[in-house]
Amino acid sequence: MIKKLLNTFLILLLISSAYKVLAIEPMQDKTLFVNGYPESANVSSLQLGFEALGFNGYKLDGVNNNSRVDFTNRVDKLSTNLKLNFSYTNSPSLIANVSHLKVYFNNNLVTVLPINEKLSVVKNTTSHSLNLNAKYIQDYNQIRFELVGYYDLNCQDYFSRSIWTEINKSSNITVNQKQLAIDSRLEYLPEPFFDAKDYNKLNLPFVFASTPNTQAIEAAATLSSWFGAQADWRGANFPVVLNKAPEQHSVVFITNDSKPDFLKDYPDVEKPTIELISSPIHRYNKMLLILGRDEKDLKTAVTGLVFGHKIMTGRSASIEAINKLPLRKAYDAPRWLRSDRPVHFDELIDYPTQLQAEGLNNGPIKLNVRFAPDLFTWREKGIPITLQYRNTPESEASNSRLNMLINQRFINGFILANTDSANISKTLLPLIANTDTSQNPKNFSLNGINLATKNELNFDFRFNTIMKGKCPEVPAGQYGVIDGNSNIDVSGFNHYIALPDLNVFANSGFPFTKYADLQQTLVLIDEVPSPKALSVLFNLTGHFGAITGYPAHRISVAHLNEDANLDDKDILVIAKPNSIANNLDEDAQTNILLDNNQRAIKQAIYNGAYDEQTTDKVQVSIKSSGDMAVITGFQSPFDSERSIVSLSATSQKAFTLLDDALMSSEALAQIKGSAAVINSQGIKTIKTDEQYFVGHIPVHTLIWFHLSDHPFVLALLSILTLLLISFIIWRLLQALTYKRLTEGDE
Repeated sequence: MIKKLLNTFLILLLISSAYKVLAIEPMQDKTLFVNGYPESANVSSLQLGFEALGFNGYKLDGVNNNSRVDFTNRVDKLSTNLKLNFSYTNSPSLIANVSHLKVYFNNNLVTVLPINEKLSVVKNTTSHSLNLNAKYIQDYNQIRFELVGYYDLNCQDYFSRSIWTEINKSSNITVNQKQLAIDSRLEYLPEPFFDAKDYNKLNLPFVFASTPNTQAIEAAATLSSWFGAQADWRGANFPVVLNKAPEQHSVVFITNDSKPDFLKDYPDVEKPTIELISSPIHRYNKMLLILGRDEKDLKTAVTGLVFGHKIMTGRSASIEAINKLPLRKAYDAPRWLRSDRPVHFDELIDYPTQLQAEGLNNGPIKLNVRFAPDLFTWREKGIPITLQYRNTPESEASNSRLNMLINQRFINGFILANTDSANISKTLLPLIANTDTSQNPKNFSLNGINLATKNELNFDFRFNTIMKGKCPEVPAGQYGVIDGNSNIDVSGFNHYIALPDLNVFANSGFPFTKYADLQQTLVLIDEVPSPKALSVLFNLTGHFGAITGYPAHRISVAHLNEDANLDDKDILVIAKPNSIANNLDEDAQTNILLDNNQRAIKQAIYNGAYDEQTTDKVQVSIKSSGDMAVITGFQSPFDSERSIVSLSATSQKAFTLLDDALMSSEALAQIKGSAAVINSQGIKTIKTDEQYFVGHIPVHTLIWFHLSDHPFVLALLSILTLLLISFIIWRLLQALTYKRLTEGDE
């Protein structure tokens, strides 16, 4: 009897232990939820406007008779009740019996709509609301409109202005999305935290038990840069949450001694570990756990994740070891154009047929190109490009052509040949001037590439119709191809730039992104940074990751009250303006830095308008209680080749203003000069300190460049150089004459 009771007790104990494990790790075994999750899934109703989806094919005509609107379906969402709501206006010249508009959903014909039938000529606008079959929904979805328009049944010119239909800009797609319970598997990474099928800005909370120390901040900054690289053009936001479970997918940083309350009983780890679980509070949401014995392990875990996620499987993975990662070289960011050799176009493409165009209504071939922002292009006409292209043979009378544009600005045009052989043309991509003329009087040319931003290169094949009698004929099977061996070559350019230039910092992250792993970047923050200040840092490192395409795993972080080594570092300061270093000597590097930082901020705030022809600036001293953020750039007092960029905010709301400015493409274009003041009314830029230059160019170019604004000095120097050369030649000839005379005497 006693033995039986002992066995029963042991069985109950094992069941109790198993239950505890399941309670701690709810996603390891879902048997507790035989009938599904205890709570119902969230259902959201979305209205996707055509304009928000990037649709620009509102007008259909005889040549461009197709347009499409694309939308996606996230891996963790189930789309239902899909409906297309649109209206359009037709040309009154179209013949009703034969003209019509086709609507396709993922290449499935949905309906055919008659044109001009039973419509008044005065008011010929019609609206439709179409239900789309949910069984056709895919990861990537497309709604396509095709106009079949006739104005003359005998002889029709497809280029005629009489053929058109215009879709209303208020058109939209409505859909219900139900959240799905997906498996917790690391092989899905970066899904569901980042889903490439979601074109919206990435919003991913970072959760800490309490204010993180510098090592934990370094780990989070590295992870944000990796997620920022995944998000790329979408942008990324990383709100910081302390000791609270967000109602969405999130990342949680945990050490054995620091766990948020909602995971306070989570088991300790013995190694740096990555785990994926469902939120214990909102089970449909996933949590990516970054686990370690201490904060140093968090950095190891994140480094293992960003470089080894492709070989992670299951729910949990521990980082056994990381081989020594090589230091990145300057300017070798994966998304930057290489500067050591010509770069071929097939190295820049995203999919195999990207360099090919087909038919009359083909769109332009697009390539995104990002250059090192400090390319020294002074007095250069442009960046060399060798273009090779092919096309189907053209009639000599067709006059078809290939147009080449950069950032929607025309560069060059080429007449398409009447053979299918390859054509090779050498041309130049023109450079755009720095719009801030007060910062750099030595500007380049007027139109073309902006080195501070990502550039779009377009190749637009324009095939023409041919006349057959009095009627135009549209040839079939027209192709144009840009050869992948075409190349852009910046290997002949040096690196030299005038700083401070906040436009370069805001749009390209320079000088910090000079090294893609941020090996020479030091971030200085307040001793107890606020969640909003940390979010600004993580959003910025995410922005850097999107620019370089590489995780910033060598970034260093220190508190402002530390006497950190500031030599040979580009320094990023994120703090309140009144931050001071305590318990430091007056001659400590941090005190010197803070003094320079305060001076730069005060100049930005208090310098009023002034006459650029004089050196006297009007000093306006104002004390205000409003919210304000200031971005300043200045030369490092510890190394003439290094820079400091300071981001300061007077309040938490001001940090939000700062964050919004750095995350908005429109605002980034307004940030320039050496200081930018941000308030609720916008951004004001100010030139404060004198320029300094970083980089290297040949000595003779250096002299010529810096004296080009002083022609009299340059002329005097040229005369002195000629006199010196003449004197040397005269002395040389005199020596030769003396030697000849001496040999003659012998």
